[in-house]
Amino acid sequence: MTQTKQYGSWEISFDASDGGRIESLSYEGVPLLTVRKEEIRLPLGDYGQYETRPAYGYDDCFPTVDPALYPQTTWEIPDHGELCWLPWEVEEMEKGLLFSVKSRFLPVRFNRILNFSSDRLTWRFEVLHFGDQPLPFQHVMHALLPLGQVKDIYLPSFTTAWDDIHQEKMPFSSPEEMKKFLLSSPEGTYYMIFLRDIEEGRVSWQYQEGLKVDMIFDKTRFPSVGIWWNRQGYPDEDHARRNECAFEPTPGYNSNLADPLNERVLLEARPEASVEWSIYWNIHKT
Repeated sequence: MTQTKQYGSWEISFDASDGGRIESLSYEGVPLLTVRKEEIRLPLGDYGQYETRPAYGYDDCFPTVDPALYPQTTWEIPDHGELCWLPWEVEEMEKGLLFSVKSRFLPVRFNRILNFSSDRLTWRFEVLHFGDQPLPFQHVMHALLPLGQVKDIYLPSFTTAWDDIHQEKMPFSSPEEMKKFLLSSPEGTYYMIFLRDIEEGRVSWQYQEGLKVDMIFDKTRFPSVGIWWNRQGYPDEDHARRNECAFEPTPGYNSNLADPLNERVLLEARPEASVEWSIYWNIHKT
């Protein structure tokens, strides 16, 4: 069941039963996320498990994004992680919301805490670990943005731009080149790109309506930024294609927990301990 809450200039609608999904998020009436559109249908072909539910708004990817076997187990982690397939609990706080869910496989409870202030949204995440073995994981914010409303972007400097769809290095060495490539991409194209070994934990995007979001995060935890850029190219079926993008701080060099490339850069919860981190969306009027 959808609930709507107002916090000053912020308005948020969410459905705890639908994977803790944020269905809409706006600031002074400007939509910051994609919303469900009746004319967009689910694809008829096989595009992975995640495409069997409507893709819009925000959800959390944990303990990985790409389907994979969890290390040293036989558990096949679902597409885009386990959490978006589970019912959550939500508790209202004075200045925000606490979303919470318990894994059905791992000995953890995952919390997403949203704190709203006049011009900042703080996303605080907690992994409460009740087990007696170290627990490696990835977490990726899956905030789908309305690409048609994004007029400008700022990207950090990086060492490598990796095309994850074609599994090859891209011929770009600067944020300006990458920005030009993305903003000039034609209709019908889509990309999943990882900017690796970034120099600062910051990505920004500006909406046509004049709002700019500065996303600030800890680059020591998230050494890459995943960029999903889908200009009505995916899923490749009539009435199923979407116009969306996402900027995803990534604790690894790609979105696969089991990839050996990520072994030294994953997040980890120690036995009977918790891990916490925050990501900030700062709002500017331009």
